[in-house]
Amino acid sequence: MTSAPAALRRPAVGYARGEPSAGAGAWWLAATALVLAASVMFSRYLIPDSFYDLYAGRYIVANGIPHLNVVTVAAHGTAWTDQQWLAQVLYYLAWLAGGYRLLAALSAVLVTSGFAVLAGLMIRRGVPPTRAFAWTLVAFAVCIGNTGIRAQSFAYPALAVTLWLLLEDKTAALPRPRTWLLIPVLVLWANTHGSVLLGAGLVVGYAGQRSVRALISRGPTCAAAYLALACFAALTVVCTPYGIGVMSYYLRFASDPALRQNVAEWARPSPLQPVSWSFFAAAALVAGCLVVAWRRGARPDPLLATFAVISLALALTAVRNQAWFGFCGSLVAADTLARASGARVPVLSRGFRGVVLGVLGALALISLASLAVTSDGQFYSQTPVQPIGVAAVAAERDGPARVLGDDDSGTAILWLYPALIGRVGFDHRFEQYTPAELSAYVDFLFVRGPRWQRVTRGYTIIVASRRHPPLVRALARLPGWRVSYDGVTGVVLTRR
Repeated sequence: MTSAPAALRRPAVGYARGEPSAGAGAWWLAATALVLAASVMFSRYLIPDSFYDLYAGRYIVANGIPHLNVVTVAAHGTAWTDQQWLAQVLYYLAWLAGGYRLLAALSAVLVTSGFAVLAGLMIRRGVPPTRAFAWTLVAFAVCIGNTGIRAQSFAYPALAVTLWLLLEDKTAALPRPRTWLLIPVLVLWANTHGSVLLGAGLVVGYAGQRSVRALISRGPTCAAAYLALACFAALTVVCTPYGIGVMSYYLRFASDPALRQNVAEWARPSPLQPVSWSFFAAAALVAGCLVVAWRRGARPDPLLATFAVISLALALTAVRNQAWFGFCGSLVAADTLARASGARVPVLSRGFRGVVLGVLGALALISLASLAVTSDGQFYSQTPVQPIGVAAVAAERDGPARVLGDDDSGTAILWLYPALIGRVGFDHRFEQYTPAELSAYVDFLFVRGPRWQRVTRGYTIIVASRRHPPLVRALARLPGWRVSYDGVTGVVLTRR
């Protein structure tokens, strides 16, 4: 149980004094078990992203790759570039095969695999196992809030494998055969989540730098090989059913200030936001550890430092990018400290390792067992199911009726009641809407400004979750509307 896998027993740098490498396998398993237990917990309820992935996966299985939006009223007829189509199809197939429990298990395993690879990479590079355990948990803490059932779960193992392959290649004269595995990893990533731009950028930058260095040192064969790697990596971004057209989708994100102004996860992180506390704490911890290591004579690996700086810059632009710094920041801090002179790690007995592994392993098994018996009601615990059902019945009675849901109900309606596709105002694809449409919808959600209700024009049914108390109170006083359902989880209003 405590013997390490072969790939984890061969440190690239050498362990700091105090702890033998014999405990590497145990601490790696302990970190994996703890992350798995936490990931299962976060996967036991559905969020708007989950509903979007499910209804989009169902739509693709039935109709093929979408190109035109026929789902929502506000964006009807606009281009639909569903870049993460493969993640959605896989999630939907998992739901078909095993319901929400298998869906949640798939998401939790994807998230866990990313951190398992990260922990293994740290140990392989000579980070003492107890520190690899601790830094893996730091990385996971930064990602909390982004580990639910969503397409982003596919990006965690993709990023970790990309970092591993690049760091393993840096000492080679030519790209190693396994380095070319980066290309299929990036292609898979390009069809499951948009963060492939980060992965492809890291590979292109690394390969381009190696190519230039080879040219300077008059190594044309090496330069050509790395230039080819850079070109193939760049092309992976467009290896989707949308081809080069996917770039316009990414450009819309980059050039849309309405997303940053109106959508919390696209806003810049702030120390005042609870969702960013772990990020700022981790950034301060990483900086402090690098200073300590520097004073002890250790310098960060240039390649790792570059990855950390890039991921930090991205994290400072949007809350949802914080996760990538969790990986790169923890890795560079752990790696640099491991090479610092005078670094000591307490010796922990085999018995203690066994207790830790046993407790965390049992916790992981208990979490999986609880997932196996989790009811559908638990998965819907954040969803106003009863108001959605009332609204759906009312809409089906009135054929032309259009439904305006809030962010907790709009996307869920499309999954739970597919007959209403094309008659629901907005879903969670905020990039689909013009700045004016998005601003009007967000004003409605937060009762912001004197014209907050302007988005209700053209709708005959409104669904609002009690997770938005100001909206519920404002709707009850809205002229021309009456409350037709008032429940514990939300309200439904219809036009008088």
